[in-house]
Amino acid sequence: MDTATGLTDKQVKALLTQALSHLNSKDMVQAEAALMSLLDAEPDEPDALQMLGIAKRMQGHDADAEKFYARSLAVKPDQPNVHHNLGNMLRLQGRADEAIAAQREAIRLKPNYAEAHLDLGLALSLKGDFTGAEKAFRDALRVQPNFLFAKQALAATLNDLGRPKEAEAMMRQTIALGIRDPRQLAALEHNLGVSVKMQGRYEEALRLFDAAQSKVPEMPAVEYNRANTLQHLGLLEEAVLCYRRAISRGPLDMRAHADLNQLLYRLGKDEEFLRSYDDVMAVYPDLGVLPLAKAEFLMLKEDYEGAREYFERAAPMMPGHVSPHDGLGMILARLNEFDAAIAEHEIALKMEPDNAHVWRNYSETLLRAGDAKKALVAADESLALEPNHQGAHAMRGVALDLLGDPRGDHLNDTENLVQVFELEPPQGYSDMESFNRDLNAYLDRVHRDKREIVSQSLRHGTQTIDDLFGKGHAPVELLRAQIDKAVAAYITRMKEDSEHPLLRRRRGGFAYSGSWSSRLHDCGFHINHFHSKGWISSAYYVSVPDAANDAEAKQGWLKFGEPYFDAGLKNPVRRIVQPKAGALVLFPSYMWHGTVPFRSEQSRTSIAFDVVPR
Repeated sequence: MDTATGLTDKQVKALLTQALSHLNSKDMVQAEAALMSLLDAEPDEPDALQMLGIAKRMQGHDADAEKFYARSLAVKPDQPNVHHNLGNMLRLQGRADEAIAAQREAIRLKPNYAEAHLDLGLALSLKGDFTGAEKAFRDALRVQPNFLFAKQALAATLNDLGRPKEAEAMMRQTIALGIRDPRQLAALEHNLGVSVKMQGRYEEALRLFDAAQSKVPEMPAVEYNRANTLQHLGLLEEAVLCYRRAISRGPLDMRAHADLNQLLYRLGKDEEFLRSYDDVMAVYPDLGVLPLAKAEFLMLKEDYEGAREYFERAAPMMPGHVSPHDGLGMILARLNEFDAAIAEHEIALKMEPDNAHVWRNYSETLLRAGDAKKALVAADESLALEPNHQGAHAMRGVALDLLGDPRGDHLNDTENLVQVFELEPPQGYSDMESFNRDLNAYLDRVHRDKREIVSQSLRHGTQTIDDLFGKGHAPVELLRAQIDKAVAAYITRMKEDSEHPLLRRRRGGFAYSGSWSSRLHDCGFHINHFHSKGWISSAYYVSVPDAANDAEAKQGWLKFGEPYFDAGLKNPVRRIVQPKAGALVLFPSYMWHGTVPFRSEQSRTSIAFDVVPR
């Protein structure tokens, strides 16, 4: 059959075959010549358009590739392979939502498209939807049970979901099948190393990372995870070197940049802190994620003018992205430029009106600006999107107090919702004093840093980076058994209240979402804060300085109700609790709390954790 321009089907097929042969041999000049010859005669030939898209993508011309994919789909929408290729490219550009939509369309057109299920899972992982990613990877394996890449991805996602034992079992079974491709085997050994690391078997993890890297020396993810493992072993200088190697091999690995700079700060290496961003910005001057990440660190360090500069740099490089505008709003509010701050938040909300995070930050800025009514509306908007986010409840509580609304007293009922438990000595101990002495000595091993974590509330002290519970710390597990009883009692005492953000979430069981130790030194304190990932939060006191015995000065005491900014509350501190060794304080995670600074050569050591309902 002849086409409208005189080419026969046979001629079209011949040109496509010729182009495909050139693509397979990576001869882009000849491939494009064959395709353009075909398109000169047949401008809307969908296969030629999508193959030209592939050619452009192989040359790194993603914008052109996207245009050709779109033209091909406009002519012929029911091409699952084109939707899949487009989605893959969008994912690698960080455009997760568009990639997800493209892969779902590919799957709708071809339900048993294993590769599309795999890449849907990868796009969902990019967005942080690990539950959805797990389902997508399992769908890929249902279609193709021996799909090795899907097994690798599923195991990595099980790690992300905090299920390393399942991931380990899957990877060991897969490795036992005999993997010939060294790259695939290296990926499995690397992911197995991550699973082992998550279970606290750090030396074994390092051996697995070594095995993976011996097969694929340039693997940047290996260096990144080796660095994390070395941190857990207390080998901090070696960890710094590994993070640097990870960045040299993957300059845009933002996790490696973040963890390196967190560690540099904790080690007191101020001259090196944030330099990695500057080095890579010199190579990628138009990439907004780099100044954005640096701005966020500068904000944590309370260098507000510096943060402002880098947020302002990032914004024009990232059109359509809310983070630079939201960050600018937060910085401008801290600089008391409230009109400009509000305008930046409103730009972000116009872009993403369903962004709960931006609504929370907007609420805080409005509180700083003295507009409690609008702040309450913003907090409620955030809660409509994320009903259990503790930060939105914290902002809402401040707004209610400023408005004189009695719901504020109900929400922040410190007399009943802040409870103190005197723990019984664990098994093998006759008194808490001797147990705390042994526990404190044990905690010396895990307090290795020179100063605090820049992103945490602690000032003038150190905080452990790893979860304490469930990691084989014998004295910690003895304490946890006693803590379990207190948490269960706290939950049992809760009243029925379907409207209260703490009480309405009461369940029969609970789990720990995080556990750590804090050690404050002379002049140490915690800035006022809340725990965004908890339901019930805590402070167990291992050792307390003598200065805390002064009931008048209240040095080192735990205070509740006061936010970390001046909101204009007349009496912000609702309750203050004296720390005593052996005492456990439990309270709602949304409740503002902080520590009165103290002066002493003695340290104040505590263990804290967050509880979530189960």
